[in-house]
Amino acid sequence: MISAIRSALSGLAAYAKQVEVTANNVANVNTDGFKKSQTEFTAVETGGVLPVVRKDDSAGPTVLRDTSHGPSLVELSNVDLAEEAVTQILAQRSFEANISTLKTADDMLGTILDMKK
Repeated sequence: MISAIRSALSGLAAYAKQVEVTANNVANVNTDGFKKSQTEFTAVETGGVLPVVRKDDSAGPTVLRDTSHGPSLVELSNVDLAEEAVTQILAQRSFEANISTLKTADDMLGTILDMKK
């Protein structure tokens, strides 16, 4: 039961990191040359997951802009808002699943303690 709690807490922390990374990507969607980051999860031997953040160095779209020195090609950010929205939805559902696991483990522990009285 304690391992279920530990795994659920690990999941909550990992998805909190994913939300943080996604929020940073969305905040920089209009920053020229910004490279988005992505979160991958690695299983930990003791149970749970570890979030690993990796930068996506793929090129963003380029546009022609007028500058004081004439027209110039500018690389935009490589952030895809649709992808970030889906990631946020998945993180939300994962939070809900981990919270349900914590509630169930808490209920089970409460039942065991009530039986011992």
